[in-house]
Amino acid sequence: MPRIYLEKMNQETANEVKTWTDFADPRLVGYNYSKLSDFEIKLWYGSISTPRKKYFAVKRLEDDRFIGFIGLKQINPLTKKAKLGIVFDSAYTSMGYGPEAINLILDKAFLIYKLREVSLDVNLFNERALKAYKKCGFVEDYYKEEVFENQDIECDDEYFESKSGLIYTKILAMKIKKDDYYGL
Repeated sequence: MPRIYLEKMNQETANEVKTWTDFADPRLVGYNYSKLSDFEIKLWYGSISTPRKKYFAVKRLEDDRFIGFIGLKQINPLTKKAKLGIVFDSAYTSMGYGPEAINLILDKAFLIYKLREVSLDVNLFNERALKAYKKCGFVEDYYKEEVFENQDIECDDEYFESKSGLIYTKILAMKIKKDDYYGL
């Protein structure tokens, strides 16, 4: 039985990120939206409202609370591919809402937007996200590294690498094809 629904993101809902609970893990500070200024929220909302992006608020059915957002970005109408992006209020993680939201967006991706493939990048340290993506049918594609947004973290060798004075995060690229998706 569904516990959430997706609603097209709007500026009013975007402003509600200020009520979210922050992540305590320093590796996840890039997902802390509560301290954004009104101007920063407008910039962020503008960045997810472009033609090649389709972002939705994740809301709970029981109280219409905005608990996360999920979207398709880098939508390519020629190749029929897009990338997935998802962020939750930390107070609503580890409750199973992630896989539910992912399945809802994949239904839209494959049934409404007629995409053939959805991909994503996930930091290897984010084991909760990895588990959710695998549960929804995403498969490993390749590994890569990127400069990590929070250069103030401790660099452990398992998930990070220090090169030329910068901390790089180890990332797994994953994907799911329409033919391999079984839906809700």
